[in-house]
Amino acid sequence: MLLKFAKSVPYLPDPARSRPHIAAADKERGSANPPHAVPYHCKPWVDGQTVGWTLFYGFLTPITITGQTNGTVEVTNLEMLAQETQQPHIVSPFAQGHFGIGCGYTLQTPPGFVSLVMPATRPPAGLSALTAVIETDWYPRQLFLVFPIPPPGMQIFLDRGMELARVVVIPRPEQGEARPFTADEQAEFNKRQQQYLEEEKTTPTRWTSASGDQFTHLYKQWSARFKSGGEEGSR
Repeated sequence: MLLKFAKSVPYLPDPARSRPHIAAADKERGSANPPHAVPYHCKPWVDGQTVGWTLFYGFLTPITITGQTNGTVEVTNLEMLAQETQQPHIVSPFAQGHFGIGCGYTLQTPPGFVSLVMPATRPPAGLSALTAVIETDWYPRQLFLVFPIPPPGMQIFLDRGMELARVVVIPRPEQGEARPFTADEQAEFNKRQQQYLEEEKTTPTRWTSASGDQFTHLYKQWSARFKSGGEEGSR
């Protein structure tokens, strides 16, 4: 789904495909023989980390955000940042316990689609964007991201290229609905579930969890069949 964007200054990084954060310890555990189960072995986890677009702190002025005892933040280099951007309130208070960052991006989605804002996969320490839905199919202003204020004395350092948040394009929530399976749908689901369980018995095991449970690549295999041959490919 198309996401259009504009930038308040031309040197802001373009939004980029999200990347999963894979820790060095997980790489070591995952490459053991036999391998231990780690998050990146799981296709749903990887897909969840790579969906959407990453928005960056793209300004040239580095800043440090420090939590205060009165529930506000102190921002070093804020005047310099204002001179650079010609915007005096790039970082500003929001609701109690929260502050906002005007990230410099303006987003636009097709009619009927909106932007789901989520925490970045590789944010700087202490920074976690609040999950929100922005109606970018009509909203004509720069994106304002909101974050919890860090505890008193805790510092969040932001430099050019650090990740602020992630944006996923989704249909408008009011367009969706939840309803129970029909009897025929339930029967078809049960049939496919049984087929999956039977095939799983003969699928080579690739790793073992900390509890001793065994996992296979069957989910990945069915996913590939679905993509190559439609829904019938996994039947």
